Amino acid sequence: MAVSSALSRGLSLLATFADASVWLSNSDIVRRTGLPAPTVARLTRSLVTMGMLHYSVNRRRFRLAPGVMRLGYGARCEAHLVEMARPHLQRFADRHHVHVSLAVLDETDALHLEVCHSASTFMTLRLGVGSRIPLACTAAGHAILSCLSEGERGGVMTSLQRRHERNWPRIEPAIARAMDDIDAHGFARCVGGWQSDINSVATPLRTPLHGGAMSIACGAPAGHVPVDRLTEIGGELVLLANLFSGGLQEGMAERRTSGRSA
Repeated sequence: MAVSSALSRGLSLLATFADASVWLSNSDIVRRTGLPAPTVARLTRSLVTMGMLHYSVNRRRFRLAPGVMRLGYGARCEAHLVEMARPHLQRFADRHHVHVSLAVLDETDALHLEVCHSASTFMTLRLGVGSRIPLACTAAGHAILSCLSEGERGGVMTSLQRRHERNWPRIEPAIARAMDDIDAHGFARCVGGWQSDINSVATPLRTPLHGGAMSIACGAPAGHVPVDRLTEIGGELVLLANLFSGGLQEGMAERRTSGRSA
């Protein structure tokens, strides 16, 4: 996959601060990165504007700004969530003989942060960490959409309509029904929506990460998980999401406390 040269240079520039004494001048960065001086000057100006670097007029040097710290804190929190969720997801998968996933909003897809398959069955779905499924026609996607504010959801729905223009007259009312189901029961079911032989159920996971737009979902072949079982599993997913939300809040509070005392 091609990497944007501007992005690569910007990240390389930020990385030079990892082993720096704190403050670096443009000339320091040029020596450390090998980038042309005009490129470094342009990048540091942009990174200051973005809140990633702070410039001291007196020192005439740069240091990392809170914007970079927020990125690192977000990554730590996401890692904490996945680490906390993994054993629970695996036990859930084994108990119900299903595929279980933790997913997050990624444009018009649901991106899998964690995936667990049942260890007691040969049944599996061809999904893994980093794989994507469409928001518009999956229970995981519908649960993620329910986490968004009205304005945010409207913007995503516009993008979904462009992506699925041909099937939108069928997809839009299905999403509306899923929102109603989540409001009423806490979970949404999808019967053969994405793949005709796959049934799935998902619940929203509202956290401070990724704007709060995440979901926990289960899926399996329709013959293994009929519609009545989706309802049973959906209720248990709601309890699991509540457990994760509480655990994440506690973990973030502990990290803030340890950060202040460090």
